[in-house]
Amino acid sequence: MSELKKNRIAAAVTVNAIILIVILVVAAVYTMAQVVIKAKQEKALRAEIARYKQLIEEGEKTLEDLQSDSHLLYLALLNGWVFQSDTGN
Repeated sequence: MSELKKNRIAAAVTVNAIILIVILVVAAVYTMAQVVIKAKQEKALRAEIARYKQLIEEGEKTLEDLQSDSHLLYLALLNGWVFQSDTGN
């Protein structure tokens, strides 16, 4: 093989190796960016889940309060219900 052919082959191999390295670096950076984005999304979703759990717990307490006898009596009186006393007639 002539010296010119060896130089061309060496240059082609070098260029191909550099292109492969660039592609691998781009793929690695893209993958890492996706991991970071997914981690942020997961953190946001976990915070939202915790918020909804808190709302559910507060809602259950509120539901228990609203269904209590004293609250129902208060609402009945507030809406004009009148309780007649038993006169025994």
